[in-house]
Amino acid sequence: MVTSENPPRRGLMRRIALVLAIALAALVLALELGSRIADRVVASRKASPEFDAKNYKPGLFDKIARSTLDPAQRLEEGRTAPHPYLGYALKPAWSTPPGARQQCSHNALGFRGKETTWEKPPRVFRIVTSGGSSVYGQSESNDAAVWSQRLEDRLNGAGLPYRVEVINGGCSGYSLVENLINFALRLVDFHPDLLIQYEAINDMRCALYTRGGAVKNDNTQWRQAWPVDRPSVLERMLERSRTYLTWRYYCTNYAKLRPDLAFYAVVNYDPDVDLYDIEPVPDLGFDTYRRNLEELVTLAKARGVQVLIATQPLARYHLDGARSEAKQLAGIDRIQEIQRQVGKERDVPVFECARIVEAEIQKELDREIERQRSLDASADAAELERRAKRALHPSPLPAQPLPNVLFRHEVHPFDLGSDLIAKTIAEFLLGSDLLPKQLQ
Repeated sequence: MVTSENPPRRGLMRRIALVLAIALAALVLALELGSRIADRVVASRKASPEFDAKNYKPGLFDKIARSTLDPAQRLEEGRTAPHPYLGYALKPAWSTPPGARQQCSHNALGFRGKETTWEKPPRVFRIVTSGGSSVYGQSESNDAAVWSQRLEDRLNGAGLPYRVEVINGGCSGYSLVENLINFALRLVDFHPDLLIQYEAINDMRCALYTRGGAVKNDNTQWRQAWPVDRPSVLERMLERSRTYLTWRYYCTNYAKLRPDLAFYAVVNYDPDVDLYDIEPVPDLGFDTYRRNLEELVTLAKARGVQVLIATQPLARYHLDGARSEAKQLAGIDRIQEIQRQVGKERDVPVFECARIVEAEIQKELDREIERQRSLDASADAAELERRAKRALHPSPLPAQPLPNVLFRHEVHPFDLGSDLIAKTIAEFLLGSDLLPKQLQ
């Protein structure tokens, strides 16, 4: 039965529906416009010389920018891309935005630094460096400050009767598994005269890592395959809408199913837990490291390439209070002992770069302790040491680099530390028979 109350009620419902439709349209418009404005704001912040990714606190604009809402966009902006055999590799012809605090560029072949060619020019002694982020250069201010480039500069300034070219073959996150494949598939095609292998910490952590299952001889408990997303035509159309991207990111589990591979796809990585809590420490990961190092040496020698194994320096006090600190330090020592053994067994020189550079890091710490004592003579030795370590390795790290400090974090040098590494390796090479008197 229709009553006199029904028409007003229907009218009220229509008004409510209209208000809701207008509100929804306004929300959609706000999201569509706001997200695009946020893109420009966030890009401007990241391009600033003051930008420090580790200490940056995301705000509202970050939450609605496409770089947050769309995992694929984050991958497009990153410096690495999927690779069928390496897992990931550096993007060719990539560079940081103009004005970035840490300037970095990749050449057209996909290696950090200036342009080069696969063909080796005449009267050039060519060196390739191999390793992870401490070879690639994670904390230096620019390409010219990375130790591979500084090594080239020092050798070319030493009066040799030929030119030396040093090609940076490092990539952040690489262990010896990737180093071996990278050399076999890519670096060998540079026809190098010398390979400098410089890596330890990533392999130590592979050997201790079990969050992806028991340690395996191919490191698959550590390295996760890089998934490739293939959206449908409809999905691609919907992804043009910021409203859709916002709904998908905040109202579904889509983002959790698409890991941020800017972190190099470590299986089940979680920085809030002890990643190396394993007892007893298995031998398999270290045995795998030995096997891979032997294979790298064998392959290089078969191609007529000399090999230099350089031990990797570590600012050891940076691990003070870290989870499994003693286990990690023991693991580093074990990796370096394997390097010495393989060097002796395979007649390959091992340069004790770690001992030399770590001695300088200790001197730096001792000087800072004395400076702290001059500021407060009443403090006891333990307190002075704590203050000195905080001054040299503050947490959080400052937005600007510390120009008079050697290392930023663990194995990652600032410009000063990178120059020290280059200096020590150059001095070793110039005093060895690895550099010929003349080129043929």
